[in-house]
Amino acid sequence: MDRFIQELTWEHNAIIDSSSDGLFVCDGQGKILHINPASERINHATAQQLVGKDYLESAKEGLVILPSAALEAINKREQVSLLQENRFGRKLISTATPVFDDSDQLIRVVVSERDITEIDRLQRQLEEQQALGDQFRHQILELQQMQLDNRQIIAESPCMVKAIRQALKMSQVDPTVLILGESGVGKGLIADLIHHHSLRSDQPIIKLNCGAIPEALIEAELFGYEKGAFTGAANNKPGLLEVADGGMVFLDEIAELPPASQVKLLRFMEDGLVTRLGSTQSRRIDVRILAATNRDLQQMMEQGEFRTDLYYRLSVIPLQIPALRERKECLLPLIRSYINHFSSRSGQSKRLTAAAIDTLTDYSYPGNVRELMNICERLVVMSETGLIDVNDLPQAVISGASNETGTSFKNWPQNMSMAQILETVERNVLLAAGKRCSKQKDIATGLGMSQPTVARKLQKYGINSQFGQNRNQIENPPE
Repeated sequence: MDRFIQELTWEHNAIIDSSSDGLFVCDGQGKILHINPASERINHATAQQLVGKDYLESAKEGLVILPSAALEAINKREQVSLLQENRFGRKLISTATPVFDDSDQLIRVVVSERDITEIDRLQRQLEEQQALGDQFRHQILELQQMQLDNRQIIAESPCMVKAIRQALKMSQVDPTVLILGESGVGKGLIADLIHHHSLRSDQPIIKLNCGAIPEALIEAELFGYEKGAFTGAANNKPGLLEVADGGMVFLDEIAELPPASQVKLLRFMEDGLVTRLGSTQSRRIDVRILAATNRDLQQMMEQGEFRTDLYYRLSVIPLQIPALRERKECLLPLIRSYINHFSSRSGQSKRLTAAAIDTLTDYSYPGNVRELMNICERLVVMSETGLIDVNDLPQAVISGASNETGTSFKNWPQNMSMAQILETVERNVLLAAGKRCSKQKDIATGLGMSQPTVARKLQKYGINSQFGQNRNQIENPPE
């Protein structure tokens, strides 16, 4: 019997000592009972220095690091995984598994330590190679933008390229253009593009947001007024139409133009004459009108909210600008362009992790390009490190991206490989599971995975969930 026990002990020790991962065993009070050679190498401490000592005592001597997966497993009586960096700069995943006897007494804690420093280094090299590829693609985009002679517009999706081509054609003629599209799609940029390539480019383009000016003042802004025309009119003032003589006027949110001003604008578009408020004299001016709206003018026309004759005057050439969700191929170049722009403006060097890029490209952007631009500026300003990860993104983006792709993945970018597609789906599943479960153990049970595998994948995809309270230990390791 003694011989059998001795052989089991030898076998047990041989298994532990031959493991390439660091392994050590503590009793139920945190005293270190055994440590294998791999753990000695990882911690730069020998078994002679550690075995028989309390873990906290060893930590005070600088032989092991805190926080401890073993001590947390003892306190919580459940498996615990921590992502850590030791005092020699090695990055570790430590998983502590408690062992109970038949009476549910905690008798042992087995801790495995995996050194992921090399994996992290290889990941950084991969990101650097991707950055070089991104620089090459950025140079191609710059050449494309030079051809358009407008560096603010990125058009890679077919629908956006078509819209740009139509805008360039419209710039060569002189009729009125009605630019249609949701709020934030860049209708003002398209107006600038038309003006820049037109024969009127050496004359001003004057912009007026019809929804931002009180109804009582908009007519005065457009047509000007004479001294004494109304209370407060102390001097003569030309209207925006007069100021833009020879150039263009861009009337944004044209649907908000009040009825009285609609009548006067229609009259100007018919005869080209401007009469200031309080004056009987008219002046002929030469102005091309560009208008834009995010509302359905035809429906407003049927409901009597917008003049039919003005609608047909404005929509000589309608131009539809696609929403950002319809131009997925433009998303990544736009994101990188804005991150680089705001980084340069703030004097900070910021870049996105692959997981953050996936989340940003999965989001539908109901606020379109304007929302994307605001998000990128916020990320650059608010992120505390040079690497912007998923946990830095607004919660609305994380939730929206998960909802968009969690159960359907029909329209992925054509340049994604099968491996990238599978990784994206896997990340979305983990995001959804993190909302339902409060512990990694529960996620592992629900998905039929081991808890260490779940911990590793959460780290891989940069998912900062409610059970990831130790994430700060990775970014700010104890000294």
